[in-house]
Amino acid sequence: MRLLPEIDRFRCLYLALVLCVSSLPVFGQPLVDLPYGDGVFSVDPATLQVTLHRDDGQVSVLSAPAFPDTARAFPVGERAWRITNGADQFQVEAGIEQDALRLSIRAGQPVVLEWPRPQEARAIEAHALPFGEGAYVPSDDSQWLDWLLRRYEPDALNGLLSMPFWSELRGDHSITWLIETPFDTRFGMVVQDSRPLPRISHEFNRLANGEPFTVRIKVGPADPLYGARFYRQWLEAGQHLVSLKQKIAQQPLIARLGGAAHIYLWGAGPLKAADIKDWPAFLRFFAARRQDHRHLAWKLWAAFDPPARESFEAALQEADNWRTGVSVQRRREVTRALNAALPEVLPRVPVEPLPGNHDPAANVAWGQSIRGQLMEAFGPWLASPRRWGGGLSLDTVEALRKAGLGRAWLGADDWRDALWHPEAVEAAKAAGYLVAVYDSYGSAHPSNLRATWATAQMGDELAAAGYRDSRGEKVRGFNGRGVYVNSRVVEPYAQQRISAVARAGRLNSYFLDVDAAGPEFRDYTPGRETSQREDAEARWRRLQFPSRKLELVTGSEGGVAYYVPGIAYSHGIATQPFAWMDPDIGKNKQSPFYRGGYWPPETPDLYFKPVPLKPAVARFVTSAQFRLPLYQMVFHDSLVSTHHWEYGSLKFSSERESTALLQLLYMVPPLYHLNDQVLARDLPFIRAYDRVFRPLHERLFTERMSDFQVFSADRQVQRTSFSDGTLVTVNFARKPARSPEGRLLPARSALILMPDRAPQLIEVGKLFLPSA
Repeated sequence: MRLLPEIDRFRCLYLALVLCVSSLPVFGQPLVDLPYGDGVFSVDPATLQVTLHRDDGQVSVLSAPAFPDTARAFPVGERAWRITNGADQFQVEAGIEQDALRLSIRAGQPVVLEWPRPQEARAIEAHALPFGEGAYVPSDDSQWLDWLLRRYEPDALNGLLSMPFWSELRGDHSITWLIETPFDTRFGMVVQDSRPLPRISHEFNRLANGEPFTVRIKVGPADPLYGARFYRQWLEAGQHLVSLKQKIAQQPLIARLGGAAHIYLWGAGPLKAADIKDWPAFLRFFAARRQDHRHLAWKLWAAFDPPARESFEAALQEADNWRTGVSVQRRREVTRALNAALPEVLPRVPVEPLPGNHDPAANVAWGQSIRGQLMEAFGPWLASPRRWGGGLSLDTVEALRKAGLGRAWLGADDWRDALWHPEAVEAAKAAGYLVAVYDSYGSAHPSNLRATWATAQMGDELAAAGYRDSRGEKVRGFNGRGVYVNSRVVEPYAQQRISAVARAGRLNSYFLDVDAAGPEFRDYTPGRETSQREDAEARWRRLQFPSRKLELVTGSEGGVAYYVPGIAYSHGIATQPFAWMDPDIGKNKQSPFYRGGYWPPETPDLYFKPVPLKPAVARFVTSAQFRLPLYQMVFHDSLVSTHHWEYGSLKFSSERESTALLQLLYMVPPLYHLNDQVLARDLPFIRAYDRVFRPLHERLFTERMSDFQVFSADRQVQRTSFSDGTLVTVNFARKPARSPEGRLLPARSALILMPDRAPQLIEVGKLFLPSA
């Protein structure tokens, strides 16, 4: 009986000793060793240096220290500790999951943590980086080093990388870094020993509510695709991967994306030049009536600006020349003048006005009204109103259907085209097409801003609701105009406007610019503080709204991994924006590589004018030698992705065949720009390519890409494999090659091997011939 108090006293002394020891720093920095399948990860708990000890005896420093030697570590649990670095405090938890090292870090105060810090640049032979589709970057390539440093200056990870991981290829193995928490995280490139190394920093801030920063490090085989395989496994384990088959089960219209070319249609007004059947007679009649105050011609003439009047007079003179008639250029100029004048002389009658001077229902009524008034004033010289328009028009839809396109996604650059041409929308849907319009809720402009665009007009109240950084300064909008509006504040308005546009246009698809492209923002404005995660969640809700509430097949720009479960298609992964990297492409109008501007409005050179791509730039953005289908390995069966609209499949004359082959290899659809002025030029190839691409994509767009292989030293012969057993082998070279089975691959060709069909050989050069 007398022993019990002694035992209790001993227990108390023992507990006190344990508590005392646990509150003291761990001097000498004993390593935290975490075994995995083929070795041990050793973590210095005070500095977060990570060293890999492989079972074969190899030792590698994976990450340099984040803190100096003066930092101290205090154990707080099994494989958990606290770091003190001056006034900064961090909580760290470590473990092995999916045979990978997982480190999760929290901060006790706002601070920027620069970690992980990959090391041993000379041990890295190449990097596999998810820039868009993916890039294979040899570590000793000085040109790539220059491109990486200029193109990927430190910025938000969700803006630079399409997926939050990258891999290092180190001889007989690879190291993959997966950032589980991409928000508040920045990615950049630094130089070590004249070679590139990624650098990561994470900003702990008061808006993030103590959220952790979590990183996984995975050792794998020397396979540049291993990081993509690992990331997909991680998504599947967390049930974060939603397949297209699941999306189609919820929304059957998504199936129409299978085999569909993505086509932006440009109109810039209710009329196209061909809607005036007899130009000489029309011009003479207009000239005769422009002094009659009772006639529509008088009102239109009064609304013409001086250049428009000059164009009309020049066209009228040409009308008197029976040999040449009215030139195509003058017809377009006068049509442009008419389209610009119509809203001024025949104003809309408000129906359901929205802030920003938007009223989709009124635009529908206006479109019908001007039909009647134009026919009353000029009927004998005009085509049937139901056929008017040069972009989203009945004529364009019929041309596509007669060309044999059984599937297409049609996007109106200006949503008014859909409102003015309802017959075209209904005909497109009947033909099996998806019909969408472009919309955006990124930039917000005040009503008095002159250099503006329609989607950025949301009313002055929202134009004053931009994000503010931690210093209280406004985050400027796209091209420095207006502001980027807080996504939570704009949410009710966005839902209202999307509903109004979709309902008035009778659409079955919708495209929201920016939302899935990143980066996210923080807003420190008192009363509407918003963290990056909250910003992302608001964008997610905005992307979900058209599909869940309006049953529209919804897509967005980019396709950053976080947003993929919520959308069906994206524009901007196969080819990302890059023109700003080289002045000869983006600014120098005298350069043969200048991509063009936004004029003329019906067919802007930026989208319609073919130009060669500067070879020094093509090396990094289109060359098969440096491409990897990392994105397709993860998301091919979850999302239909294609090019950014500034870099359509036919934009770069020097890259057309390579682009056509890449689309076959990756099974990503082509993207085009069309209107009545270029149909004759571009439709023959579109038709020829559709015949070979559409049946394959219809079969494969819901299948997982299971493998990618390179079969030649110059990386010009490549193969993708799909989960149904289909093999697509492409020879990008300008000389013949052999497939692994010994089949002849002509220059610039694709070989399709399917388990249940005869082999198919596609020589893309022949598709560009007029007879194709």
